[in-house]
Amino acid sequence: MYVLAITGGIGAGKSTAARFFAERGAVVIDADDLAKGLLRPGSPLVEPLVAAFGEGVRAADGGIEPAALADAAFASPETAARLNAIVHPAVYTALAGALDALAVQAKPPRLVVVDVPLLYEAPRFVDLFDAVLAISASEDVRLERVVARGMSAEDAERRMACQASDAERRSIADYVIENDEDEAAFERALEEFFEREIAPRLA
Repeated sequence: MYVLAITGGIGAGKSTAARFFAERGAVVIDADDLAKGLLRPGSPLVEPLVAAFGEGVRAADGGIEPAALADAAFASPETAARLNAIVHPAVYTALAGALDALAVQAKPPRLVVVDVPLLYEAPRFVDLFDAVLAISASEDVRLERVVARGMSAEDAERRMACQASDAERRSIADYVIENDEDEAAFERALEEFFEREIAPRLA
């Protein structure tokens, strides 16, 4: 079972890359989905998050409201770091458990891809992976993509300011794919990477 992590800033193309690998048989785990699962009522993270960010992040059902938490957490790099300190240990435990469960199946998947946006901010996670692929794109291109998806430019810029830089992400990556061009060019780069680096490991 080969485990590849994909990381990159908002709008870089991580979701497109994850879909690409899924179409080639990979099991895909989204770390953001694991984190959202930890915001449900009864989660041990609820009270620490409310203590850190206020009652405004508590949902009517007793869990955490993701949109309200994002607004509070991405107000500054300091508040984003506060969120990461609370959430990342629990996500690590959940992710390690998910990978262990796949590994002990009668027929484990040959390729597992983990979408981890904030991998640089949680370096402990790297130990769970065989390799890390960073998707890189200029801030202007990423901003254009995110705004086209419906996020305000102000919100997108605030989130970018709270994330690691491409240089920082490259520093922990085994591979880097640039994604400043159109989707067709990105697909070609992913295909070349897959045939060169991944397919031989799955043979």
